Amino acid sequence: MAPAPSFHGHQWTYNPVRVSCLLLLLVMSNVLLCQGNVCPSCGPDVFGVPLKFLRKTFSRASILSHDMHNLSTIMFNEFDEKYSQSKPEYINATNDCHTNALHAPEEREKARQMTNEDLTKWILMLQYLWRDALYDLVHDLQFGKNLSDTILSNARENFKKLHKLQTIIERRFSQIVVPVRLMLAKDLIYWQELSSLVSSNEDIRHFAFYNLFKCLSRDSRKVDMYTKILACRISDEC
Repeated sequence: MAPAPSFHGHQWTYNPVRVSCLLLLLVMSNVLLCQGNVCPSCGPDVFGVPLKFLRKTFSRASILSHDMHNLSTIMFNEFDEKYSQSKPEYINATNDCHTNALHAPEEREKARQMTNEDLTKWILMLQYLWRDALYDLVHDLQFGKNLSDTILSNARENFKKLHKLQTIIERRFSQIVVPVRLMLAKDLIYWQELSSLVSSNEDIRHFAFYNLFKCLSRDSRKVDMYTKILACRISDEC
């Protein structure tokens, strides 16, 4: 079985999953949550936060992540249908995703091997790295002449849902926010394709949009997967 990624010490290291109860760092509470069945030491009130409250929180988070993935997929499909059918060079566009340097797990089995803390860090990192791109799509008026009303309206909804999900995660896991931001700043990982999206060259512009939408759809699927794994563990309904 492949090892699960770990962020301890802010370094990309790998440690095997040795126990069924995984640590979850919670804001204000230091609550421990368990994978699979709720173990005796992880009862709802042992650490001061009712399990019912946590289940409700992550149920809402999983709905938001699901909606984000659906919206992102609609955005990509619409742009793909309109612009890229005759552009075979678009096929390998995801090689240029600005989030590729993270090597975020795409397979569900690998994601299931990760601790709750690491899953949460992946969720935050991917959200931070997509926030600027969605913000520009929503607020830059130049995009109106290149994108359909459907794509722009879905971008607005996607940005709102990303903000809501990010707020939920940051409130529950405030102690990992600074380490995650420092890690991204140290490795200089950020979105920097705005100049391509507003290029006067139509081919460059369309390729950049295609790349953005396909990468967003891919990464939103990861966020949805990680969030649902967390919700599953907490609800004990895996």
